[in-house]
Amino acid sequence: MGDISDLLKLHDWICEKREQGAIAVLTHKNGDMDTIGSASALAELIGHNAKACGIHISKIAKRVLTQTKNDFHLMNPSNPMWPRTLAGIIVVDTASPSQTGLNLPEGVPTCVIDHHQGGSDWGDVDINICWNVTSTAEIVHRYSKEFNPEGLGAESAIQLLAGIITDTGRFKHADAGSLKAASEIIERYSLDYASFVESLEKEDMNHSQKVSIAKSLTKVEAIDAGNWFLLHTTGGTNEGVIAHSLLTAGAEVALVVRRAKHETRLIARATRSAVNDGVHLGKLMSELSETLEGEGGGHAGAAGWSGDVPAITACSGFIAALSAVRRG
Repeated sequence: MGDISDLLKLHDWICEKREQGAIAVLTHKNGDMDTIGSASALAELIGHNAKACGIHISKIAKRVLTQTKNDFHLMNPSNPMWPRTLAGIIVVDTASPSQTGLNLPEGVPTCVIDHHQGGSDWGDVDINICWNVTSTAEIVHRYSKEFNPEGLGAESAIQLLAGIITDTGRFKHADAGSLKAASEIIERYSLDYASFVESLEKEDMNHSQKVSIAKSLTKVEAIDAGNWFLLHTTGGTNEGVIAHSLLTAGAEVALVVRRAKHETRLIARATRSAVNDGVHLGKLMSELSETLEGEGGGHAGAAGWSGDVPAITACSGFIAALSAVRRG
């Protein structure tokens, strides 16, 4: 857990900037539930001068946004429309400016709230909070506890809970802090946890998506990557579902490779036991971005990388990096 002084500095910064104009609470370009939920909840805590925004909303985040009817502003990456009175930007759950998918306006005061431990590339910003927790939603929840005793609306509370659940892999990678935060949110806002988890796990896939997943599972290759049993395959859609299936099939680490247009994308997942024994996929993907360029990072048990190299090059690079990890 981080230092409360970080949140005090953030609160003072917010109080100053919202008197000067609008605050944009910006998500990363993958638009997962943690970044969307954290941005939406923080924007509510700041007040009417703040807006949660970003260039993409993932499928699960879109479903939760629809359920909660929370306002989120989708931006055009080619022509983002920033408020004329923009006084500050808070970027959530994002390790580098490029991961926003936007060219940020120059000269605008910026804060960063993140939890990824694979390295940060923000340089000189007003405040850079990076706590060793399992989700950014936990940091926003802590901020709410400390500086907003009235609490959040139930809709934003649901989004924070969803962020914690999804970023911990349905609590498979949870720790005491994430379990405590989730429990506090459920109790404080009287949420029906069982019903909510059921709605999160619902996967609405069309026939072509199901066929694509089935094809990916017929092309699985098994190798010993150093000390680790790796199952990998190629995929064209629902890579997370495929990776989860590979873990269920016995993989310690699962890798799904996708090639689309001029970009190769890697999605990796690891079991909790592999993480405890030394695997940190977020660090591996960050290292890959140094050797192959592109962008990479994430969590210990779930991470990704994307760049313009052949799929076989990216896959081989990941296997080599994983093979170098010693079992602890």
